[in-house]
Amino acid sequence: MRDPQVNSVSPFLFRNPEEKPFSSPRTIPEVQSMAVTLKTTFFFQSKAGGGDSLPRIKPFRFKAPMATLSTVPTVGLSETFSKLKQQGKLAFIPYITAGDPDLSTTAQALQVLDSCGSDIIELGVPYSDPLADGPVIQAAATRSLARGTNFDKIVAMLKDVVPQLSCPIALFSYYNPILKRGVEKFMITLKDAGIHGLVVPDVPLEETGILRKEAASNNVELVLLTTPTTPIPRMKAIVEASEGFVYLVSCLFPFS
Repeated sequence: MRDPQVNSVSPFLFRNPEEKPFSSPRTIPEVQSMAVTLKTTFFFQSKAGGGDSLPRIKPFRFKAPMATLSTVPTVGLSETFSKLKQQGKLAFIPYITAGDPDLSTTAQALQVLDSCGSDIIELGVPYSDPLADGPVIQAAATRSLARGTNFDKIVAMLKDVVPQLSCPIALFSYYNPILKRGVEKFMITLKDAGIHGLVVPDVPLEETGILRKEAASNNVELVLLTTPTTPIPRMKAIVEASEGFVYLVSCLFPFS
């Protein structure tokens, strides 16, 4: 799935093109009606002059529910991946859309996912034109917006929930909501809410300057995206500029 010429890329996040809602007998009833997309994360350790090797996959174990913490998680995306690399482990990064079916359920879902062993949780900000997403997440965004979800409400929820989590959250947002609020104010808000990472799918590398500057000023890691069809020189530039991990889009349009 990866071009063998690209040896400088360490972590890749692969999106499953056949995203399906997650359901489990262990899941609390309120969460069973929510669309949860599981995105498999592969962590590659680069070898000079050679190919990459996959670490051995270890059995998954549920973590005991956490006691409430007094501060937000201090470990960011890069630190999380570094720790996993040292342990020879893969990263478990689930994705959910905020406000689907409502923000109360989202808060519970974040706690459940954290207790189930998530290394990072990707939380999507619903947007009216989520063109980079497949039908499952598009439908989740539509349901969330229909319930009146907006960025301010999401932030209010996060300020209550993040201090109870042990893993960092990476926010997934299209650029329009960021532009509407103002890049500087948006990043400050993320910092105040305890968010460690940000994925913006509709901003190309050449236009990420202001995002990267303000993100760095607020200790938010800006994750950039690449695709299997991206030219190798450009892919390397994206890898150099990205923080936390590199988001490899595994499915391109059109969706079937």
